[in-house]
Amino acid sequence: MGTQPSRGDIWTANLNPVRGHEQAGERPVLIVSTDLFNHGPADMVIVVPITRTGRGIPMHVAVDPPEGGLSARSYLLCDGVRAISRDRLGARPQGRVSDETMDAVADRLRILLEL
Repeated sequence: MGTQPSRGDIWTANLNPVRGHEQAGERPVLIVSTDLFNHGPADMVIVVPITRTGRGIPMHVAVDPPEGGLSARSYLLCDGVRAISRDRLGARPQGRVSDETMDAVADRLRILLEL
């Protein structure tokens, strides 16, 4: 893992300010955008926020530690996908998720976005 965000990395990000039901605060996020975009001139990444609260929502993907450097069972909130500035990210990634987890996230994003 480097200091450039890459698809499949988990970073800490400050998601404030938010509105409505968006995930707020400083929390882990999964980078889901392609590295061509992540390392490009837009200075943005597309992320899925992560929470420890499971709600049984089909658009959420469960991840168990130590995957991604997470310390507790966590949920990837695919229905909260959003673009953020790379300036919102912490100094370095905390871990990476497995290819299987990325496939599960991609499946849900395809359904959610009708891709």
